[in-house]
Amino acid sequence: MDKIIDFNELKNRVNDKDVDQFESYIYSLYYKMAEGKINMSEFSKELGEYMEKNNLSPDKFLKMQTKLMERYGIDASGFEEQLKSLGLENISTNPADYEKARRTLSFQEKYKSRLKVKGATEYSINNDKNNLTILLDAHNVILKSEGSIDLTDNELNEFLCSYKKTVDNDLLKISICENVKEYDY
Repeated sequence: MDKIIDFNELKNRVNDKDVDQFESYIYSLYYKMAEGKINMSEFSKELGEYMEKNNLSPDKFLKMQTKLMERYGIDASGFEEQLKSLGLENISTNPADYEKARRTLSFQEKYKSRLKVKGATEYSINNDKNNLTILLDAHNVILKSEGSIDLTDNELNEFLCSYKKTVDNDLLKISICENVKEYDY
């Protein structure tokens, strides 16, 4: 009798009936999309309406998606790493976080043919010759400064030589961005 009932856990519990209903709904949306009746953003909008209509929390919705993927032999454990690579590592059950994730995924879907998600390393040099930021992405190096860049700077050349050793002394493609102007948008 001293067991505490967690109503949130009960509310977010997913049963086979929920997954069956969701699976049927997803297939109907895919067929609409395949027929050209809806596009990806309308697909996403209809999913949001489905959540609202069925009073689904983002947590329960995610659990339903995971169970559906498990039915088809897809291991969902790798998705956490994918979310991190998309910059969505702090997604919670907060509706605002879900909306942020939805907008990010919608943006990536819209521009997917030309969009590449990369991780770059940044290094700064601030001395009497240069005040610049260096962006490193494999063999691509970007030197960025609000002023002119002095390529005779020993600190800069020492850094580039050290970095080149990390890529097996292969050629570095260096882009120089001088007199960079920045503004808030």
